[in-house]
Amino acid sequence: MMESSKTVQIPSTSSNETIKGQCRCGCITYEFPKASDIDPNNRDLSESYNTIIITPEKQKFPERGRRSNKWGVRHCHCAACRQTTGALVASWVNIPLKHLKVTRKEKAGVYRASNRASREFCLICGASLFYHEDDDTNGMDISFATITTPDISDYIEPVAHIWVEDAADIILDEHGKGGGLASICNDGLPRRK
Repeated sequence: MMESSKTVQIPSTSSNETIKGQCRCGCITYEFPKASDIDPNNRDLSESYNTIIITPEKQKFPERGRRSNKWGVRHCHCAACRQTTGALVASWVNIPLKHLKVTRKEKAGVYRASNRASREFCLICGASLFYHEDDDTNGMDISFATITTPDISDYIEPVAHIWVEDAADIILDEHGKGGGLASICNDGLPRRK
């Protein structure tokens, strides 16, 4: 379970620029390095970096971001994400804990979302910020919508839609074809369970 008063320091990066974000009221802020400052082939990094750092040759939009590595974002359609964020789709960026710095001016709320995951939110403004699966000891999902860095598409790359079947009743029509919100899934990204 997440600790609501934990601060993790970011190792220095080559550009000393970070991606920043916060809740609406600013009581909870975070930052992490740009993926271009991390070599995913570094032997000291876990295998998971190969799935969360997207190299230019794997990017759909490599021209954004000066053809450098980007963090991958996944668009989640599960009922739990829709209900806790109040949005039709919640987009998440998984960041290794060792690269994440979180600062809390006030105590954060932690909601036990299931028997295997927790969600953290601001008790002042209610913004949903973090999702953490118990078995992911290396990383935490950050709500893409809370990132405040300008030109974020230069540093983040959409990679997949997940839990699409949870939203089938609002995305697909009664014949299983596009209708209503189907257009959000027509971007060519792979769909994963």
